[in-house]
Amino acid sequence: MADERRHPHVTGNGSGAITADGCPVELWAALPPGEIPALLSSALPPGCTVLDLGAGAGRLTHPLVRAGHHVTAVDESAEMLGHVHGATAVLSTIEELRLDETFDVVLLASHLVNVPDTAARQRLLATCRHHVAGDGAVILQRFTPEWTQTATGRSDLGAGITCDTSLGPGPDPGLVSAVATYIFGDRRWQQSYVTCPLSDHQLTADLHEAGLRLDRWLSDDGRWVIVVPDS
Repeated sequence: MADERRHPHVTGNGSGAITADGCPVELWAALPPGEIPALLSSALPPGCTVLDLGAGAGRLTHPLVRAGHHVTAVDESAEMLGHVHGATAVLSTIEELRLDETFDVVLLASHLVNVPDTAARQRLLATCRHHVAGDGAVILQRFTPEWTQTATGRSDLGAGITCDTSLGPGPDPGLVSAVATYIFGDRRWQQSYVTCPLSDHQLTADLHEAGLRLDRWLSDDGRWVIVVPDS
């Protein structure tokens, strides 16, 4: 799935608001969480505090709230946050966020860590490090280099939404250009973006720079990882 939120170019006949970072609010509000909540539940302590960074319309926030967690949902789009309920909503970019509290779990999903610019990636990870409790954890979702071998083609995202993804060479070595076409009923959105698949070595180096370290894999394919403060 190519749900990248890094200023993609958006075209199509889909209606409704498009956020400043190029995300169709209508689509994101309808997009189901799939199997992600079950995966997260294996790593979250009961009733823990969760900071959901880039929460969008609450795709992961809502199942976390229903599971009994205390969630703070952060997004830079007021239109997205308008769909969030049952959680504390904070309007902010991830990079600029500095709350006066820490959390048991900080969640950076939607492959946001794969931003092509290394400095931008460090700002995202710095926000994670700032807000995670000393005995807490950060859960990251990433594109691995192996993802490029299986991403092309059509996938069923649930709720009547499908996504056709095609990949090509990026503008610089190590980068990948992607086009994701989402179809929801008679509506269609096409997003073009550039992403940076992260190897284990690169991820480890980026985490070290941010004062974090890899703790363990959350998924067998290495696309979901748990990291902790490097104290």
